[in-house]
Amino acid sequence: MFFSNKKPVEVKQVGQTLVAVFRTSNPGLVWKFDLVRNHSFTLALQGDEGDFELGITSPRGEFYPIARFGAREDADEAFAAVQKVLLKKKRGWLGCLLKWVGGLVVLLLIAILAIGIFLAVYRGQTISSLWPSSAAAPEIRNGVPLPADQVLRPPN
Repeated sequence: MFFSNKKPVEVKQVGQTLVAVFRTSNPGLVWKFDLVRNHSFTLALQGDEGDFELGITSPRGEFYPIARFGAREDADEAFAAVQKVLLKKKRGWLGCLLKWVGGLVVLLLIAILAIGIFLAVYRGQTISSLWPSSAAAPEIRNGVPLPADQVLRPPN
């Protein structure tokens, strides 16, 4: 069954349709709302003690009632349930896939860095020991490139 438990209000988004069950409204009802055709609206709660209406206000300011409630608590609960579903950020399958791939790339880079550091420590190397050193200053020959630290090393 689509709505399995017996909560007073249940709201779900199915594709681009909002589906709500208001069990405490007078009368109890199931409401479907197409979010594609009605992309600009305001959810509103109106009324006085003993007669509250949950509804939609159009961009022109027209109020269209959805459900009527006898108690303010029931109306507030219905409003909060619809609001919660409307404010949920929906991600498509592509967004989820990109999030997972990005996470895997970051983990792979961290693993490569950790393995490199581990191997350097295991071999007893330091950064300075990774470059070959010589006690004497190198002979500088025209046309033969040398690392800058060898050229700039002071003579011993």
